[in-house]
Amino acid sequence: MTKLKRLVQALEDIKLRDIIIYDMRTHSPFFDYFIISTASNTRQLDAAIRDVKKGMDELNEGHPRVEGSGGAWALIDAGDIVVNVFTESERTYYNIEKMWMDVPVIDLSEL
Repeated sequence: MTKLKRLVQALEDIKLRDIIIYDMRTHSPFFDYFIISTASNTRQLDAAIRDVKKGMDELNEGHPRVEGSGGAWALIDAGDIVVNVFTESERTYYNIEKMWMDVPVIDLSEL
C-alpha cells in the first residue's frame, strides 16, 4: 500500500469528511501531496493524528511532525505529504482551498 493511500485510509476510517488531495508535485519543491479534511470535533481531530501516526509506523516511515494537537486545526508533516485536519468552523474560516484552486486534485477512488 502506498503512503498516500494509507494516510487517506486513516482519515476515512475515522469518518473525516470532505477529504481533498492536491497533487503538488509540479507546484511545490517541499512536498508532493497536500491533504485537507474535516473533523466533527476536536476528539475526532486528535484521533486523526493518532491514526496517521499509526499508519506511518505500519509503513516504517517514522513519526510525522504535528502542530496543533488538541486544537481546532492540526497540521501533520509526513515528509512528502502534508495532512491538514480542521474542525468545520476552522476550515470555513481559513478556506485554504482558495490558495490551491489551480492545483490538480486527486480523485479518492483512484487511490
